[in-house]
Amino acid sequence: MVEIIGHKKVKKQLEKTIETNSIGHAYLFVGKNGIGKKLLAKEFAKSVMCENSKNLDYCDNCDSCFTFESGSDFKIIYPTKNVIKVDEIRDFCSELFLLPTKSKRKVFIIDDAECMNEQAQNALLKVLEEPPLYATIILITANKEKLLNTIKSRVIEIQFDFLTDDEIKKILSMQGVEWTEDTIKYASGSAKKALDFIQDDIFDISKDLAELLIKRNFLLVNRKFEEIKADKKLKSNISAILEKVMQIFFINLKNDISFDYKLIEKTEEAIQKIKRNANVDLALDSLMIEVCKF
Repeated sequence: MVEIIGHKKVKKQLEKTIETNSIGHAYLFVGKNGIGKKLLAKEFAKSVMCENSKNLDYCDNCDSCFTFESGSDFKIIYPTKNVIKVDEIRDFCSELFLLPTKSKRKVFIIDDAECMNEQAQNALLKVLEEPPLYATIILITANKEKLLNTIKSRVIEIQFDFLTDDEIKKILSMQGVEWTEDTIKYASGSAKKALDFIQDDIFDISKDLAELLIKRNFLLVNRKFEEIKADKKLKSNISAILEKVMQIFFINLKNDISFDYKLIEKTEEAIQKIKRNANVDLALDSLMIEVCKF
C-alpha cells in the first residue's frame, strides 16, 4: 500500500469498514484541496476490490489488483472545464450497473463532485437511491455546499482535516522537494498548495509584492509595479500574481485579526478590472494609490 501521510482517524474508520465487511454503497470525502482525499479514495477502492484484503491494504497479486487501473471495475470521472455534465453521469451510471469482471466489487469515484451541474446531480441521485449491491461510489469534494441535500443525505460523509506542518514537510521530503518555512506557512494545510508555490516561478514576486503592499511604502510599491510593467511575462501574468497576493493576505488575516481587510478588497477590485480587460498599467496605478491612502 502507498504510504499516506496524515488522516489517522479516517484511515482507522475505513480499515474498520473493510475488517467488518460493512462497506457502504456511497461515500462523500470532504476536505480542502490537496490534502490526500483522492489518494486515500484510490487506496480504499483497491483494498475493497482486492480478493485477499482484510483491512486498508491489498495483496497486489490477485486479478483485481493486476487490472485495477486498466480494468472496468474501477473508474474515476473528472470535470471538463470545471463542469461534469449529465451525459457523463449517465454513462458513468450505465457502466456501474454492468457486473464486475475481475473483482468482487466495483468502485467508481467522482472527483471534484461539486462540479456536477444540477441535471448531473439528479441523474446520480437515481443511482444513489437504488445502487447495485456490488457497487461503491465515492464523491470527492472541497465544497459540499454545492451538492444537493438529497445527495448528501444518501452518502456516508467522511471529513478530512488539514495536514499539519510536519505532515506537509514529510510529504515534500518524501518527494525530494526542497522547501522553506515560507512554503509551509503559505501551504495552509495543503500539500498540493505547497507544491504549487514551490513550482510556481511567480510565487517569489507575489510574496515580495504582498509584503510591500502590507507595509504600504509608496516608493517601494511603485518600484515593484514598474518592474512588473516592464517585464512582458510578469505583466501577462498579473492576474495570477495578484491572486497569489490575495492568498497571502488571507493567511495574514487568519493569523492576525488586526490585518486591514481593505488590502484584500482593493486588490480584488484590481483583479476584476484586469479581468474585464482594463488597462493593466492604470489598474496597478489605481491599486497603489488606493492602498497607500489608508
